[in-house]
Amino acid sequence: MAGSLTQQIADKLEGLADIIAVFSSKKEILLKGSPKTDLGTRKHEISARLADFGLSIDIMSTDPYLLVRLRRAEEKAGIFPWLNVVLFLATGVTTVLTGALWEGVDWISDPFFIFKDPLAVIFGGLPFSLSLLAILIFHEFGHYFASRYHKVNVSLPYFIPAPPGIIPFGTFGAVIKSKSAFLNKKQLLDVGATGPLAGLAISIIVLIIGINNSTVQPMTDDITGIFFGESLLFNFISHLIQGPIGENEVLVINSVGLAGWVGLLVTMFNLIPVGQLDGGHIAYALFGRYQKTVAVGVFIGLAILSFYWPGWLLWLFIGFIFNPKHPPTVMDEIGLGPGRKIIGYICFAVFILCFIPEPIYINF
Repeated sequence: MAGSLTQQIADKLEGLADIIAVFSSKKEILLKGSPKTDLGTRKHEISARLADFGLSIDIMSTDPYLLVRLRRAEEKAGIFPWLNVVLFLATGVTTVLTGALWEGVDWISDPFFIFKDPLAVIFGGLPFSLSLLAILIFHEFGHYFASRYHKVNVSLPYFIPAPPGIIPFGTFGAVIKSKSAFLNKKQLLDVGATGPLAGLAISIIVLIIGINNSTVQPMTDDITGIFFGESLLFNFISHLIQGPIGENEVLVINSVGLAGWVGLLVTMFNLIPVGQLDGGHIAYALFGRYQKTVAVGVFIGLAILSFYWPGWLLWLFIGFIFNPKHPPTVMDEIGLGPGRKIIGYICFAVFILCFIPEPIYINF
């Protein structure tokens, strides 16, 4: 939608409100205006003035500000989300193949094994795949339903498959595309926090099941392979189920336990308080413009940690690409209630509990 259209809309509202902010995207314009008169009884007049533009009109507020959302005609109802489904099924395949590898079904050395004994691959990989997909589904649909509740226009989740045998988890996770601006910090916190907390709940359940069916083995110098770092939360759950693990012992988790560990890792990464990550949403909802200061501190911390684990350099790069500073909401002056503030601080406590300084390392 062009800027000239915004000016035409502002002209149509002359005498009713002065437009003080415009938030636009491909499919909608959100106007914030300062009322010149009492607009509570003049909604029909506002709609009538804007009817000529052929856009869907949603008058969201008239006091203390006029908020009007204008949208292009919605896509035809009933269109099947083919891309979302295809990506989800592809991620199902890549995670099954990955889970089979973690369960010792070596189809890489003999790729035709997939066709020779497909049931061995499927049944070997399904526990990991179903566990990890459940975590991602709850995380993403936590965002989705919170967004729908607040009438924030978002897409269905896009799952991202990854090459099995190359990427150790068979997926790069999932994303939801936001198509409209957040109106206030309450929306921002609810949408930002619901995903990680929903995913964490499933991760803990999966982790308990996985660790309960894993084994503790003696640690010897000749043990090689991929090792996974431990967070405070992982260690706590492991201690409850397996008891203390000695210095010369190692917990060998099965593929279900690995899926739970990945869930904690996903929660940690998403709660980094930078830009458009979930943690960035939550930090801005809590601290407003001071979120940028928090993000700078996090960047400094990650830069220091990159000397310990080089993988943090990738997250520094991602943070710079997506801008560490979070954009404002439409009505920043609306604050959070005490309940939402508690939820926000709980999310940062979860970030600390899930934090892993060195998530993955290889012992040759």
